Amino acid sequence: MAVRSTSQGSMGVLSPLGYYGVRMNSYVGIDVSKDELVVHVLPAQQDRVFPNTTQGLVELVGWLVDLGGCRVAFEASGGYERDLLDALHQAGVAAVRLPARRPRALARALGLKAKTDALDARVLALAAQMLPATTTPPATAPVQELREWLQLRTALVQERDNHRRRIQQVRQASVQTFLRSVIDSLQQRIAEVEQQLRCALERCPVQIAAAPGLGPILRATLAARLPELGQLDRRQIASLIGLATYNRDSGRWRGQRCIGGGRADVRRVLYMATWAAIRARSPLAQTYQRLVAAGKPKKLAVTACMRKYLTMLNAMARDQAPWAPATSTA
Repeated sequence: MAVRSTSQGSMGVLSPLGYYGVRMNSYVGIDVSKDELVVHVLPAQQDRVFPNTTQGLVELVGWLVDLGGCRVAFEASGGYERDLLDALHQAGVAAVRLPARRPRALARALGLKAKTDALDARVLALAAQMLPATTTPPATAPVQELREWLQLRTALVQERDNHRRRIQQVRQASVQTFLRSVIDSLQQRIAEVEQQLRCALERCPVQIAAAPGLGPILRATLAARLPELGQLDRRQIASLIGLATYNRDSGRWRGQRCIGGGRADVRRVLYMATWAAIRARSPLAQTYQRLVAAGKPKKLAVTACMRKYLTMLNAMARDQAPWAPATSTA
């Protein structure tokens, strides 16, 4: 198979010492698309392009293994990177899947305004060298099944809710009738998907004891999208899903603390589950009422409850313990 090279650029090469001072022979950035894999290697300044096919992955991984001691970074690309991650893991190559915002922020910091596949690969190679990130393990078959059912449910729920909003603006009775039939059909499909989720969850090794608000959707979301649950401390797990508060200070000015980033899909489901736990008169309800009574905004109060709830679930998963709010750390 012929492999074409991309043009060389003028992006500088940093020290061979990467983050934490770990020396690697090469740092590799791969821009993933449906049809091809654009590769850049530092410090050698090599550029290559492989087809995103089974044979292309075999040749790419073989080439990377020959480089020896390389660290690979690529972006999450809607699933097109899944086979790449599996192939790198099987070959023992250190691979890091980054959320798109991190290499984009790096590119802005470097003053790069242009955007091409080759340039993205070079930025990803720098990200492999500079950015702190742990190696990304591929999802197991049960976890991947859960993720795909969850993605399908999210799409169906979004479509149903779009029609519910649309029907409020419709005046023709015949159109309203048709939309109601579509909504009913989607609701039935959602119920079928949720049943499949329950079955898939039973096959998943990640299990958490019963807790207020912990329904099958949150269970499936935690198992599929937060496999780190129980493996990190409370600050790390809060940061991972975007519930850690960050300072915004400058000199004598003290800005409002806020949350941001993280896994928004997990945060959305946890928000609904937290409200369910509050309404169930769990200890989270006491926390919420105490914060509101102290004059805290309701949005801040529920965010604090979300963080406390996540801390409890993290401790339960870590210790394989039942729900015990009296001994949990807020």
